[in-house]
Amino acid sequence: MCGIYAVALASKNSKTSKDRAGQQVLDGLKRLEYRGYDSWGVAVEVDKKISLDKHIGKIGSVVSPQVPAAAVALGHTRWATHGGVTDINAHPHAASDGSFVLVQNGVMENYQEMKTELMAKGYTFISQTDTEVIVHLVEETRRLPLDKKKGLSFEAVCEAFCQLTGRNTIAVLTHAGNIYAVRDGSPLVVGKDKKGNFFLSSDVVSLAADASEYYALESREAIKIENGKAELFDVDRQVKLPLLFSDIDVDATKLDKNGFADFMLKEIYEQAEVLEKPLRQPKELLEAFMKKLKTARHVYTIGAGSADFVSTQISFFLRQKGIFATPIKAYESRSFQGVVGNQDICLVVSQSGETADTVEVIEWMKQKGVTIASIVNMPGSTISRLSDFPFMLQIGPEIGIASTKAVSSTMVWGKALAEMVAGKKIEMYQAEVRKYQSQLSNWLSHAHTTEQLKDIAVELAKMRDIFILGRGQLYMPTLESALKLKEISYLHAEGFSGGELKHGVIALIEKGTPVICLIAHDQERADMLSAAAEVKARGACVIGIAAQENELFDEWIAIPDNEQFVSISSFIPAQLLTYYIALEKGLDPDKPRNLAKSVTVK
Repeated sequence: MCGIYAVALASKNSKTSKDRAGQQVLDGLKRLEYRGYDSWGVAVEVDKKISLDKHIGKIGSVVSPQVPAAAVALGHTRWATHGGVTDINAHPHAASDGSFVLVQNGVMENYQEMKTELMAKGYTFISQTDTEVIVHLVEETRRLPLDKKKGLSFEAVCEAFCQLTGRNTIAVLTHAGNIYAVRDGSPLVVGKDKKGNFFLSSDVVSLAADASEYYALESREAIKIENGKAELFDVDRQVKLPLLFSDIDVDATKLDKNGFADFMLKEIYEQAEVLEKPLRQPKELLEAFMKKLKTARHVYTIGAGSADFVSTQISFFLRQKGIFATPIKAYESRSFQGVVGNQDICLVVSQSGETADTVEVIEWMKQKGVTIASIVNMPGSTISRLSDFPFMLQIGPEIGIASTKAVSSTMVWGKALAEMVAGKKIEMYQAEVRKYQSQLSNWLSHAHTTEQLKDIAVELAKMRDIFILGRGQLYMPTLESALKLKEISYLHAEGFSGGELKHGVIALIEKGTPVICLIAHDQERADMLSAAAEVKARGACVIGIAAQENELFDEWIAIPDNEQFVSISSFIPAQLLTYYIALEKGLDPDKPRNLAKSVTVK
């Protein structure tokens, strides 16, 4: 949540160079807008003074914002935590004397105590943010070592940072044109191009347009950019560290919409092209993990949001093949601290690789000796670096807030693990996935599919409640389908097991209530058809999502006839439905209210 982007160009004397920094930060913030879009701001250093420009709303809606020519700039796009969405609460926040500005990602947990102490010392506050507390804390920390000629010191920033509690990342631009940043929790990446220009960003993907190399800071590391040089430090030990860059292999051109109206729609359609990519893992890594998986005492799968539902489905696949697997919601995991140990595996799911709730679980599980495996879609992420077995989705950036192709691709990867446990060769499974991709491509490109879903979306957009039922392998898809409807179209949608119906849920069914039933041709089929009959008898409008039609369906959404991947086919219609409902209601499907792509605060 929230995005940081900074540019420090190598030559301050070049007129061409001085024209670029502010614009590059603006462009970087647009690439980061999926992380936060309540408000945004850009600060540039010009002739030892800082020019600051802040606005509420989406940066993408500004056609041609103007920033002064500068060689050094710092920007931020905000997802509000403390204080409402106002110009004053937007970042960057300026020091009282204007000598520096500061941006923050994360939450300062001790801000109330610190604010009280700073107010007692005479500091005044104009915003409601915890970020302004950090600004004044830096000011207070610098009072003794302050050199008026040099201005704010890197040491003062680090000293102030060490007084913060919680997961925070800050970046500072001084009036001397220096950039200082410290990371603890929320991600921060430093990039470099072949001309010696330096960049800071909240992820590697956004850097790809500017930098050719990157280094992802570890927690409690700080970067100092002064006089055309970048240096890395350990904040706690106060020692300099080697700054070792790696090549960026992300294709920046993938960030465009490729002819689609929205990123969400593009990424839904990309599922027909990318599902096989997560299976292209390093052979030795995969073989070593499979050996460990087969001998583990217990396998735990964890995630949050859509990643939680996917991890639950992976546990289901593994149990079907005889592996004792238990799903854990990352934010409800503490009760497991007394039962995990060094014979166990934790399999972690996260699109961003930075989910704060999930990172916290990994940290305490590692202390217990648990082996960590992960599947993420972001190179250089925290979760990958904490993992004993780091796997990458390799499906290209997912920009839409709602996770679509990452959900289905991760499920394909999780099912591969279960199939390999049962003895299937990865090459055979890859061939099956490619066949399914072809079926899915045909389904997505069929005009009837699009028109039918658009027509249903028009009717669902008028509804107050939507219920989704499924059982067995289709229970998780009901939860994921409901989440998509809530996230993007702001409808009250709930997913339930079909078996839960008679235990209370049926009381909510009345005449005209839409009930979506996910039905596979498996051992749960008869029970799900019974559930459909029961809600229909009470006046529900039954929308069946299945490969086979049934007289109980008032509307039948036909899905690809491939039972092996029916758990994926069953929730893709909901992705399209919620997209079309959002359009019907005049909503932005890429940027739903109150949500951010990378949830880096708890």
